[in-house]
Amino acid sequence: MKRFFRIVLWIAGSVVALLALLVSTCLLLNYRTPSPTDLGQSQLLASPPEPLNRPVTLKIVTFNIWDLYYGSTHRPVRMGFIGSTLAALEPDIVGFQEAFIAKDRQVILDILAEAGLPHAMYFPSGLVGSGLLVVSRYPIEEAFFHRYTEGGKPHKVHHGDWWAGKGACVVRLKLPEGLGFLDFFNTHAHAQYNSSEYDGVRMSHMKELAAFINTATVKTAPAIAVGDYNVEPTEPGFQSLVEEARLERMMTIDTRIDHIFAVGNDLYTFDVVETVPIKKVIDVPGGSIGLSDHTGYMSTIHIQPAAKS
Repeated sequence: MKRFFRIVLWIAGSVVALLALLVSTCLLLNYRTPSPTDLGQSQLLASPPEPLNRPVTLKIVTFNIWDLYYGSTHRPVRMGFIGSTLAALEPDIVGFQEAFIAKDRQVILDILAEAGLPHAMYFPSGLVGSGLLVVSRYPIEEAFFHRYTEGGKPHKVHHGDWWAGKGACVVRLKLPEGLGFLDFFNTHAHAQYNSSEYDGVRMSHMKELAAFINTATVKTAPAIAVGDYNVEPTEPGFQSLVEEARLERMMTIDTRIDHIFAVGNDLYTFDVVETVPIKKVIDVPGGSIGLSDHTGYMSTIHIQPAAKS
């Protein structure tokens, strides 16, 4: 009998040790931020390019595509429809959120590359990645990532935000025909989960995002910021971000938490021509489903260099 209990205790101890090792490994991996983060490496920040020499009109998309390892449904069919729906809209730059799964991202990337958007960058962070993906018609000259200091609660695995290493990214795009450069920011802040539990975390995200935009923007280039901010226009976090980063909303329709902004710059004026929602009903076995649990949005934005005195 004693021998039996020793075996049971050994097995139980081994299981506990393995679980502890697994949790420790996951925690250590979650502190990784493999994306480029050192703005000191930016040549365009060190030597700013000339401002745009003529106006440009761009189609800008923000889209949380609900591509999760758990919880989201019908991913393969949705990714194909997301890609084809976007291709038909002929955007110039797309900021995706929740693009966590590499094979699903590739479905969209392949479709958009055929539609004339061959340039893309994903920003790995944390254990499962930031979910931030930028796809562009124009070459990406530089890219940087800022990981938010507060990540949420690691023990609430079902929420998942802490394990995603959330943050904000910026890509510097070289516009065609010697026109100049554009800074494009994309972010995904901590989710709401229908409670005030993470209000403080989101406020800290908005503060850090404003500081990142102010620090990372090339002052001679226009800048656009998109994302799933998880803050509504009536919330203090939204107002703090807009004020501190000098943001101007570039949408002709009301939205709740998904936003497109221009970054204030005395060298440029920004006008939004129109905003269209990106949504579609897909037939699937047993019923139908939307492209995502978020509606995507595309704004057509006209950027005009300010008249020289």
